[in-house]
Order: sequence, then structure tokens, then C-alpha cells
Amino acid sequence: MEDSTGRECPSCALPVDADAEECPYCGYEFPTSRSSVKIVAIVMALLLLWPVFELLRYLFG
Repeated sequence: MEDSTGRECPSCALPVDADAEECPYCGYEFPTSRSSVKIVAIVMALLLLWPVFELLRYLFG
């Protein structure tokens, strides 16, 4: 259960500080998302939408 001061460990279900990198009780390591992964996801989404934009440009252009 999350609150404003922390989060719940998915392994042991105990409350943990929001900025903790691992659970102090069971040692679970919280995953961190890197900005490079987010950038790649955005680029992939744009590449998947590109044919739709081209189709709209063809139809209305």
C-alpha cells in the first residue's frame, strides 16, 4: 500500500522509503528505469506511427 512517504515492497509487502534502492528488510532491489530506455520507447512509438502520418498526409495533402 503506497502513501505519501514511501512505497510497498513487492517481495515482503512492508513499507519502504520512496527513494530506497533496495528493501532494508528482505533485500529486494527495486528496478530503476534509465532515461535511454524511455528515449528508445518514444522513438519506437514515433516509428510505428509514422505510416499513419504519411497516410493522413496523402489523403489530406
